[in-house]
Amino acid sequence: MDLERQFASNFLEESIGLPKGGVDPGTIPSEFVGALVEAMKGTEDARSAEPVLERMVQEVGHDIIQSILDTQGIVVYKERWPRAAKYAACLTHDVDSISRPITHILKRRSRFSTSDLLLALTGLRNPYDNISYVVALEQDRNLRSSFYFLSGAYDLKPKAAQLASMTTAGWDVGLHGDFGTHDSREKMSEALSRIKQMTGISAVGVREHYLRFDFASTWKIMEDAGLRYDTTVGNSDKLGFRIGLCNPFHPPDENWKPRQLLELPLVLMDATLWGYLKAREAEGLRDFDGLKRCVESVNGLFTILWHQEALRMKGGRIYPALLDALLRDGCYLGSGLAVADWWLARSAPLVKDGNVFRMEGAPADLVLRSRSRSGQTPRVNGGGASVDGDGTTIKSKGGPLEVAFQ
Repeated sequence: MDLERQFASNFLEESIGLPKGGVDPGTIPSEFVGALVEAMKGTEDARSAEPVLERMVQEVGHDIIQSILDTQGIVVYKERWPRAAKYAACLTHDVDSISRPITHILKRRSRFSTSDLLLALTGLRNPYDNISYVVALEQDRNLRSSFYFLSGAYDLKPKAAQLASMTTAGWDVGLHGDFGTHDSREKMSEALSRIKQMTGISAVGVREHYLRFDFASTWKIMEDAGLRYDTTVGNSDKLGFRIGLCNPFHPPDENWKPRQLLELPLVLMDATLWGYLKAREAEGLRDFDGLKRCVESVNGLFTILWHQEALRMKGGRIYPALLDALLRDGCYLGSGLAVADWWLARSAPLVKDGNVFRMEGAPADLVLRSRSRSGQTPRVNGGGASVDGDGTTIKSKGGPLEVAFQ
């Protein structure tokens, strides 16, 4: 339990954004440690319609911050998202297929509009290859996303130039794990090699096909393969939060040490709405909004999986409306790689030395919050400060950041 409690301490420190060593493992409630351990093991009981573990993080974090303020007189911590956004959204697309025969399209003709069906039947449009369409929708809104490709299901060589152009422009090209990659290091290595050979791109992010996942081995296989982040852990057959979490975290290794690999928990998959729940578009929009509000309530990450081949189908065609709703909220929006890069940059140590707090290489748009029992406003180097409510808001300019209390 000591190793598990130390993992919980590291988890809370990073999630809350506290200075290095800011969480005393002995003060963490055993209930939280137990719930976190069960989540990391993938216990079925952890499945929930609500981000229950994130709510526990909020409660424990509030108590820790208040305890530090009471005992030390000063507390400084990092906000989660750039410019202190109230939540973040991660845009991702699995690419299960990029073409289908006419017979397949005819059998599913009710899914398409009359115009799209006619264009498909006359060979003027491939309704299962919507990569350029997605890119155009997102580019018009100054957004970027991730595409995860199956390396063994179709030939990517004809798309190499297109994918290279996309990555140059800020889109993320990752691996959609082929069958068996979730429990075989050899198959994972082979799949990554195929992507590299066909496209010239070294994928650093992954989502497993059909969300296959073994909590005892998959994270290790991914990390050993050199992947930087995964975004598989989520539900396929129901709405909700697979392990009660919706913020990035470093999963534990066999000794309960945080891995280098980062997990971005999946919150919503389009196929859950239309395939499992048989929802109508209005119902899908309602469920999307409900999950969005759940994530916002815990300052979380709303990771969305929208299959690119579904963009011209009933249900899938509401994707532009989802983007516009997220933009209206003013949340932080990015691809899987952008979110992972941000989280890793934010996770650079905030070091406390007496009444001085330093962070080397603080990312631009990072926001810190400070509170002083005496109401003191700190001196800030490397950023700006403004009094805000019961504390001070500090905005990093990017680079070394120092917050000092006299």
